[in-house]
Amino acid sequence: MNTRLLNSDLIINDKGNIVGRYSKIDLFYVQPAYLVIRESDFTQPASSITNPIETPAGRIPLGIVFYLINILFKDI
Repeated sequence: MNTRLLNSDLIINDKGNIVGRYSKIDLFYVQPAYLVIRESDFTQPASSITNPIETPAGRIPLGIVFYLINILFKDI
């Protein structure tokens, strides 16, 4: 049994219904000098990309960014 979580974001409409969901595909891994941080230790990657969601404001693409992790740890 897989006990790892999905790192997901949800789009909820004005009626409270979930109309879109994106689960992160690319998990981060950083290894500064004294520490290893591997997102895959506690998160499972999704297997597919979600299409943009139609909203009254237009189409909204979904995603979760992890690039900041590399910037934060680049000098460690």
